[in-house]
Amino acid sequence: MGNAILLFVFLSIFLSAILIGRAGDNSAAEQTTAVQQTVATQPTIPTQLSIVPDIGSIEVLNGCGVEGAANRMAELLRSKQFDVKNIDNASSWNYPFTLVVSRSKDMTVAKKIARVLKTDRVILIRTNEQTYDVTVIIGPEFGEKIL
Repeated sequence: MGNAILLFVFLSIFLSAILIGRAGDNSAAEQTTAVQQTVATQPTIPTQLSIVPDIGSIEVLNGCGVEGAANRMAELLRSKQFDVKNIDNASSWNYPFTLVVSRSKDMTVAKKIARVLKTDRVILIRTNEQTYDVTVIIGPEFGEKIL
């Protein structure tokens, strides 16, 4: 008779554990359903992709002396997805025309910029200070280039 009571107690505990476990599973399922419903009812926020320039590392230098010329040229190049890293004045303002200077043997980026600026004045000049792929030196006809 003692063994029967122990067996009964053991089975009661075992069945109780199973029922409690199943109730927990239902609770977790209900929580998952509640979270899914909450997510479904929240408005979706459209993700806006920002365009990151990926064409070369460009330097724009004002070689004509017109105030704001380098900034305006940089805006044009950025709108065409070129990565303008530096805007400054050239060493002089006596450049007779806009010049595209490739700083590497691969002149692909320089030629793309030249097409945008509608010029064939592209040269290769390499120095020990190769910071940029291309340097654009703005001449006095820059207004024609950015229209």
